Amino acid sequence: MTRDEIKNLLDGLLDKELVNLDIPSVRDWEKIEKKFGCEFPEEFKDFIELMSEYSFPGDILNVSSGKTNGNDTIEFTYDYEIKQGGWKEELIPFYSIGNGDYFCLLSNECPNTGVYYFSHEESTIDKEASNFEEWLKQLPTFLS
Repeated sequence: MTRDEIKNLLDGLLDKELVNLDIPSVRDWEKIEKKFGCEFPEEFKDFIELMSEYSFPGDILNVSSGKTNGNDTIEFTYDYEIKQGGWKEELIPFYSIGNGDYFCLLSNECPNTGVYYFSHEESTIDKEASNFEEWLKQLPTFLS
């Protein structure tokens, strides 16, 4: 799925951000990929960068070190959950649903990672999509 295709999908689903936010820099992406030892899928990078233009329900976690919507970063959230215990090291949270539940990627599957749902209360990890493009295509149903 190209960046334009993702943008077209989001245009039909989400409101635009009211303020201009910064996309992650090359340095931001290098830093996070080094931290997790994984190269993120291009669709994931495009989606995260497009989140500077759209308002998404729940908290899409930030990668940018610039001006953001105020949501926590992926790295901060990961470090916090690791400290709490019970968090698998390979889980990379990118979407906080609330109450400790997240959509995640798996570092040991990058760059062809599936998308997983971590339920805090159940302590379960369920595969939601075989890859990030499949997860994106499920958004119209998920957000309706």
